Amino acid sequence: MKSRVITTAAACAALSAPLLFAACTDKASSDSEGTIAVTSTDNSCDLATSEAQTGNIDFTVNNNGNKVTEFYVYGNNNRVLGEVENIGPGLTGKLTVEIVDPATYQVACKPGMVGDGIRKDLTVSGEKKERSEAPASVTTAKQTYLNYVRGQLNGLQAQTKTFTDAVIAGDLDAARAQFGLTRTFYERIEPVAESFPDLDPAIDMRWDDTADGTEPFTGFHRLERFLWPPKQSDVGEAGSDVAAADLANAQKTDTKPEIDKIAAQLNTDVGRLVTEVAKPDFTFETQSFVKGPQALVDEIAATKVGGEEDRYSHTDLFDFAANIDGSETLIADLQPIISAKNPQLMDKITAQFQTIRNDINSFRSGDGYVSYDTVPAEKRKSLSDQIDALSQSLSQVPGLVLQQ
Repeated sequence: MKSRVITTAAACAALSAPLLFAACTDKASSDSEGTIAVTSTDNSCDLATSEAQTGNIDFTVNNNGNKVTEFYVYGNNNRVLGEVENIGPGLTGKLTVEIVDPATYQVACKPGMVGDGIRKDLTVSGEKKERSEAPASVTTAKQTYLNYVRGQLNGLQAQTKTFTDAVIAGDLDAARAQFGLTRTFYERIEPVAESFPDLDPAIDMRWDDTADGTEPFTGFHRLERFLWPPKQSDVGEAGSDVAAADLANAQKTDTKPEIDKIAAQLNTDVGRLVTEVAKPDFTFETQSFVKGPQALVDEIAATKVGGEEDRYSHTDLFDFAANIDGSETLIADLQPIISAKNPQLMDKITAQFQTIRNDINSFRSGDGYVSYDTVPAEKRKSLSDQIDALSQSLSQVPGLVLQQ
């Protein structure tokens, strides 16, 4: 799950995995004709109109609040149809979502990027339309990727059971040894997992998503905090530091009975995710698929390289490697299309992946990786720069592969 602690500059650069034609810019002075202007503040979400026509619907989201915000469009069963995240104060996010069925939908602003957000109805009328068709080669590649996602989820379910069994049995050394490996399966397929707005936070939320403990803290990172209890010396203001309220909450609530409940619920939530994605009619947006390679590497650069993802265990390098695994898999599925249209770009992407992979592998230790808090700042900066360069190359992929 994405970081909830980012700077304004990072907010403008950071884009979410399941975005549909999303972007973040300086605040626009005016909105284009036909675009729905959304004004998000710390306690409101105002739409210029609550009505739209079927087809591509454009949103311009102005953040007039003091907190970083997000904007979501939800379809049936609360599935995310499109989102733009990490819109810093004073900035504007843009989003285009294709809605082909007339109905009433929900949109939400999430100031502070926590909870269910401030929801509003959006009534879409007009004739039912056919969804824009992607090239057949992209559709085939997406099906291949879906098979990969289902395989990873099966691995996640089995590994999560082993991990949580160890937690509940009190075999904490075994649980600590399993933590990074277990999360690997989730991090590889994050663009798909994030399309479930209830399950993704339940499984992968951080303390930053709890609004200082007013929202329940669940999932992997709650168990991580129990396994690597924070200390007073860990408290600070940096993204990788532990908040004072986080420490106080841990000392008060991380009891064995409570943690056993969290472990059991994590198993249940992972099982629900596996069931949902295994359904024969499960699908995800083509734009999410073709933007997935960039979204996964942006996850590292924009929201993880500071060490905030695994701030208690410092097992971040497992997540980095998994995000790269997932991104490379997506590109492998798209490689025939990219190579046919722009072989130079494919060669460049391949070389950039290899460079990053070599860097991450240089931190291998035994069956895992060194603790991320031992990685020098200059090494983190170098890795971040390489990921930024790869992200630039991957940004060309959606337009290239969707050309008819």
